[in-house]
Amino acid sequence: MRRGSHGPKRLLILAGLVVLVAWATCDRQPRPSPDETLTPAETEKIYAALLRRTKKEGPNHLHSRRLYHYAPPFAQAAGANVHVVQAAALLHDATKEDGAGEPKERFCTHGDQGAAFTAEVLEEIGKSSAFVSVASGAVREHMGPCGFNWSFFSRRFMSKFCGRSYPKPRSIEARVLFDVDMLDLMTVDGVVKVVELRQSNPEFDEESLEDSVIKGPDSAWKSVVDARQTLLTESAGKCGGALSTHTKAFIDGVDFDVVKDVPAFKAAAAKYLAGHPLPSCLPPVPPLDGSPLP
Repeated sequence: MRRGSHGPKRLLILAGLVVLVAWATCDRQPRPSPDETLTPAETEKIYAALLRRTKKEGPNHLHSRRLYHYAPPFAQAAGANVHVVQAAALLHDATKEDGAGEPKERFCTHGDQGAAFTAEVLEEIGKSSAFVSVASGAVREHMGPCGFNWSFFSRRFMSKFCGRSYPKPRSIEARVLFDVDMLDLMTVDGVVKVVELRQSNPEFDEESLEDSVIKGPDSAWKSVVDARQTLLTESAGKCGGALSTHTKAFIDGVDFDVVKDVPAFKAAAAKYLAGHPLPSCLPPVPPLDGSPLP
């Protein structure tokens, strides 16, 4: 009698465990790709939303714009919805500059804040719940590079600086967004972006330009290596090798006795790119021309 009295309790515990495992497994399933596109008018509204939250022609604006143009070939190669990736690309960093909290908090939480903003913008323009869910999920899951870099025997930047864990990309759109974000970090423009942010933002310690570029423990070059180690899709992996070689050649050619500040570094980068275009695995980005479209 005593032994049998434990039966209902055990069944309840077992049922609870089954529900918990089912919920956790469901939560980890990739989100299906929505069969939906963006019209030019919708793209214009999404781009305008980005510009409301970032400085025009600032590093986050230009970075997001580059990702918009990089996305199509990688999305197509992976079987992802190009338009979802492009919407997420435009909005993924929108709350870095204009979000809740002090600068470091904004930086470390801009995935979650950006996901909420992405959902708000896409719902406002009438996108379906599936489109909104996958795009906002991709923004939430784009944070990186994370983990440990054995080449430097150091944690990768996001894990080290923010001291927290982040969700891994689940949908194929999230994986593509993560990859194009990492690829841009590996370009000469990406190095310039990191250096500019490290030299100007109060959340980073003061350091020399050369430390920001290559010698510091969290230099732009280490970010290149971090990013290459975390690429997820096959086409991005192939592109990453070409990009790291191209970018290292630029850094090796910088004379830091002459190039001592960000304007000089940006000029050196522009000169290098004029003679050494980016590898062909990245699509060209059209110049800004005042168009309302990216």
